[in-house]
Amino acid sequence: MRGLLAPFPWAWEDGAMLEARYLEGLTYEGLLPRLWRNRDRVEAFYAGLPPLPPLPKAQRALALVEDWCPDSVQAIPVLARLPLEVRFFFRDENPDLAEAYAKEGRRIVPTVVFLDGAYGELARWHGPPEAARAFLREKKAEGLSPKALLLAYHGAFFRFAEAMLAEWRALLSP
Repeated sequence: MRGLLAPFPWAWEDGAMLEARYLEGLTYEGLLPRLWRNRDRVEAFYAGLPPLPPLPKAQRALALVEDWCPDSVQAIPVLARLPLEVRFFFRDENPDLAEAYAKEGRRIVPTVVFLDGAYGELARWHGPPEAARAFLREKKAEGLSPKALLLAYHGAFFRFAEAMLAEWRALLSP
């Protein structure tokens, strides 16, 4: 087994099993009907984003998300606007993937795994971006209610979209 594929318990030397598992994921269009809490917000964020330039080296992304997670709601449209093939998996419905991509034993959403054309892992990202974390710390310190905090967080979507892209580019750049 290649070192890059070690996190995948189902990976073969040629990546055929990873490819098969990856293709079980949902495309953006397939994901939308399953977003019963935040579909409107995801679609609004998507509509507000222009097509994005490609990321270095990445041809595919595997994304673990959940509809209830504000960070996932922000990552989904950014991933969907990139010129790469993306498959989305609900973390709680895919414990094998959640375990394979856990960070320090925590099953974080969103988690994005960037892959090359042969399904080799290039990089992993566990959200949210640091700019969003700092924003949340600041707003919590101001004493915002949970509802006001969520509204402020989603109101800053485009700033966090840029922060995600910057972090992803840094992970994928030599």
